[in-house]
Amino acid sequence: MGAGAVQGMGAGVLVLLLAGSGCSRSDSIDLAAIRGCGLDQEFSGLRVRVLGDFPASGGSELLLGPGEQGSIPELPAGATGVAAEGLFGTTTTAIGRSWGVDAELGRGRLPGFDDAPVLSVFFAAPDSLCEVDTQPSARAESAAAAHPSGDVLVVGGLDGGGALLDEVFHVDLLTGEGRALAARLPQPRRGHSVHAIDGRRFVILGGAGPNAVAQDRVIVDVAGPGSVTVVDPLEVDGDALVSSDHATASSPNSARQVLVAGGCDVVDPQARCDPASALAATHWIDPAQPSATVQLPPLTQPRFGAHAAVSPDGVAWVAGGVGSDGDRLGSVERMRPGEAWTIVHELPEPGSVRGLALLDDGLVLLSDDAGLIHWWSEAGSGTLDPTSRAPPLALVSSERPMLALPGERVLVDTWLFTPGTAAVDPASGRVELPPIPRYGGQLLSLHDGTALIVGGWITGTQELAAAPLLRLRPRLDGPDEWTPELAGPQNDAFVSNAPGRATVIVGGLRLNAIAGESDALPLVRAHVRGFRSRTLRLEFSFEAEPGSTAHVILGQGSETLVAIALQDPLVVRRRGPDGSTGTLDCGPPASAAVIGPLVLELGADGHQLRLESEAGTLATCELQWPSSAGVSVGFGASGAEGARFFGLRLARR
Repeated sequence: MGAGAVQGMGAGVLVLLLAGSGCSRSDSIDLAAIRGCGLDQEFSGLRVRVLGDFPASGGSELLLGPGEQGSIPELPAGATGVAAEGLFGTTTTAIGRSWGVDAELGRGRLPGFDDAPVLSVFFAAPDSLCEVDTQPSARAESAAAAHPSGDVLVVGGLDGGGALLDEVFHVDLLTGEGRALAARLPQPRRGHSVHAIDGRRFVILGGAGPNAVAQDRVIVDVAGPGSVTVVDPLEVDGDALVSSDHATASSPNSARQVLVAGGCDVVDPQARCDPASALAATHWIDPAQPSATVQLPPLTQPRFGAHAAVSPDGVAWVAGGVGSDGDRLGSVERMRPGEAWTIVHELPEPGSVRGLALLDDGLVLLSDDAGLIHWWSEAGSGTLDPTSRAPPLALVSSERPMLALPGERVLVDTWLFTPGTAAVDPASGRVELPPIPRYGGQLLSLHDGTALIVGGWITGTQELAAAPLLRLRPRLDGPDEWTPELAGPQNDAFVSNAPGRATVIVGGLRLNAIAGESDALPLVRAHVRGFRSRTLRLEFSFEAEPGSTAHVILGQGSETLVAIALQDPLVVRRRGPDGSTGTLDCGPPASAAVIGPLVLELGADGHQLRLESEAGTLATCELQWPSSAGVSVGFGASGAEGARFFGLRLARR
């Protein structure tokens, strides 16, 4: 994309014109704001930033006053989006981010832009929860999915009287408009899942109607008037894969790899699972390819109605649900690549898991029906204090889904919180989202960093929410959206895998280690919240307390990490996604002392690590990562006491 002009904006108008020479087009590209909520005042300025894993520069960022115009040079290679921030003085009062950088997605879809290429931006106040303009009827237990094309499909479920629904509802996120398709499901159903496939199409898998589990797949195309088509089922070794109330999770690394776990294959007249038919089977599926299903090891416990997650390094997790005896389960199972499922944690009785969220570095969060949030990692387990680290939640009788946002905050009910924050006051990370508290809705992560709540009940009642669709616009703190000032006044720049063991101090961070071998991989770690990169520079100094070792760490996903033990001699260790560990050959032993200030650099698209001191190079390593996703950076402490890190400065290279 080439150079262009940007105009300042009022409460609801934002236009960015980009010449198309760099995209082999001569036409301009419009950046159109889809108005959200909380836009009640005029702005004194507009900041526009091109997002991506590259340093901020004058060529990719500009600040405009009211009515001013400016220019944006050619978008850098690897640009992932365009952010716009409305300012009132120095305060950011409204934010938005484009739906990627493919302006062809919006061509012909937004009213007023005719057939022009356009980037759509949902623009709203930071941490605001907005009702979608056009709503389906109130419902529970529907299934929904978001598509990279900017579409959301909401399918089936139960109405307020408990009747099964056959409605198919489409939301175009690039326009903010919704509609019920004229075409409907071949039969009403619950317990199904919905997945994006090619074009603007979705596939519906499994589920059940009265006394019968669905045998087919249903393809829904939302282009034009929309259509619903019944096709052949998924297959495993030539047999149909049939289940209802199964858990699913998409791989962050491949839109065509989805984990399907558990479920049931016998239902009653209300289409509810018969516990005796609970399944332990798990599979990787490609929703668009019926014959591409890969059978995985079975779960340790058969279960239906469970929750699932997959980390960027390919580690899969399943928690909660109902077992074959009809009892609610409080266990968490993990499957590393190439290994079997293993129970890694279980809530104390009578606790049962009602929701699951997974943060990088292996921090697992579990919600229950009593209003508590529990955590587990290799560093330990516990319950988050509902007066500080977790929100005060009501008792519920339904599921309580959670969603990890790009900035490593977590959405539960209508609250945001930061469970692993190193802030001095952990309660500062809690945000209650008005206007109507609710629980039990499905939570969808969207391509522009926003999130969608689908369905659910009004908190404190058994009444379904009248406006089932709410869109959350979190603040811009995702992997490519910010680079925190680690030594500045901001105190929420770090998150830990062991809540309570990392604390921001003046100018830095302190980690409280767990007693053990000082030369082992550190159990207690903290990384920069939300920040991910394949090309970075971190300046720091450290001080290890007696009997302890300080570490600087790069990580990806739940398991994969590279830890440099800052000792004499310096040792670099790696742990892979399968849990295997080893020592990396990073060149000849360093002749320089391992004392600060130090500089860690990651380059060559994340494959080369260099650690330097003022006296010379300490280590140069070649690295391999399980995926092309960004890498986190942070610190660890092992041994008897802990370690302190200060003089911190982080930048993209």
